[in-house]
Amino acid sequence: MAEHSEALALTDREAEPPAATPLVADARVPLHVVAVIFVSIALLVINASLLIVNTGRAMDTNAHYARSYEIKRALSTFQSVITTAESSQRGYLLTGDTEYLTPYYRAMRGWRVELDRLANLMAEDPDRQDDIAELERFTAAAIARLEQVIERSPRPGPSGTTDLDGTSRATETMDRVRSIVERLLVEEDARIDALGKAVLRDVWITLGVALLTTIVTVAVLIGLHKLLQRYVAARARAEGALLEANQHLNHLVEQRTSELAELSQHLIRVSEEEKASIARELHDTFGSNLTAINMDLNWILRRIPEDARELRERLQRVLQTLAETVELKQEVIEGLRPSQLDSLGLAYALRSHCEEFSRRTGLSCEVEIDEDFDEMDPSWSIALYRIVQETLTNIAKHAQASRVHIALKREPAGIRLRIADDGVGIAEGALGKPKSHGIVGMRERMRQLGGRFNIGRGPDGQGTVVEAFIPNAPTGDRSSAGADVGNFLRNAM
Repeated sequence: MAEHSEALALTDREAEPPAATPLVADARVPLHVVAVIFVSIALLVINASLLIVNTGRAMDTNAHYARSYEIKRALSTFQSVITTAESSQRGYLLTGDTEYLTPYYRAMRGWRVELDRLANLMAEDPDRQDDIAELERFTAAAIARLEQVIERSPRPGPSGTTDLDGTSRATETMDRVRSIVERLLVEEDARIDALGKAVLRDVWITLGVALLTTIVTVAVLIGLHKLLQRYVAARARAEGALLEANQHLNHLVEQRTSELAELSQHLIRVSEEEKASIARELHDTFGSNLTAINMDLNWILRRIPEDARELRERLQRVLQTLAETVELKQEVIEGLRPSQLDSLGLAYALRSHCEEFSRRTGLSCEVEIDEDFDEMDPSWSIALYRIVQETLTNIAKHAQASRVHIALKREPAGIRLRIADDGVGIAEGALGKPKSHGIVGMRERMRQLGGRFNIGRGPDGQGTVVEAFIPNAPTGDRSSAGADVGNFLRNAM
């Protein structure tokens, strides 16, 4: 055992993983990466906001620009209407042809429409309402004077008479109207030029801001891409190191599990060997000594006189104590290594043990075994016997049962052992307790034989059911190891 422990310690030192770079345990994205992401989002929002603001301003400027063109066209149309009225009036006065009156009257009806349209276009500019009022006043005066000249010229034409003074005053008034229109046209041209420059400036500002923010955003995104590449590479390295460490740990766990399995098998084998050795020593040495003592005491009893009643009684008590000691010796030997198991088979040994259990505890113990199982592998026999022995001990201590049923049957796939009681049932969590050595030992015995071990509550949650199953074809190593133990124990007894 000391050599095995030393070997395990040496293996522990050899299997220690080499010092490695600390693994990344935090799965969160680094703060500087998060900060760059937020900066990128902020830049995109700023870029979008500036584009919206600049586009809105450019559209507003363009609307003013378009309205100025409309005003300019309206002024030109108004000027054309007034000029048409004046030209038609003069043509009528010079020629006396009434055809000139048709465009004249059309102009008389249309100038106010054009003026109202002009007023509507300039309605948003309060400073220009005075110009519209002045233009309307002089235009109305000029139109009135044109009409007065026609009324005061009953015979127009080359040979007729014309109101020259009225014509002169009408011309002066028309000149004043034209001067107002020309001034408004000049102002509107200047406004159009300024608005055109403003539109161009806004377009360039919008493009410049968009280009600048786009360049900055692209630069930040490139930086973010590089940071994410570094982060992903670091994560990949960390995951690779973690995977390598996990593989090493898995290998170490497998190695430890194999070593512990071998150690457990070794301990069980050594335990059975020691039990067999102790049982042999008790049977050979202690048993022969007790037999010799019994023979000597009986020899002495036969030679004591009948009248030495007190001495004979004392010797009888010694012989009774000796008989009880021999019986206790036999129970100890059977507990260490049941001789009936090797001499009479598993079925007889289980029935005998159950009878002894019922006699000792008063519990009903029923055994259901259809055959003797004399040809069973000794390692299987001792494993199944120990499971029954340990289970009955637990039932006597904890189950509070009144009846136990044991069934051992051969199935097509192997041999199944089932032990059921009608007690309080196994407590929840009892299977996971680290000090449940008996359950651990039973499960380990089955594992070494390639079998299965289950323990749980019975039907409807009543009582406890223990099942052990050994397949017909256990692995060669386990079978050979069990056979070696069985052969050793059979020879030892």
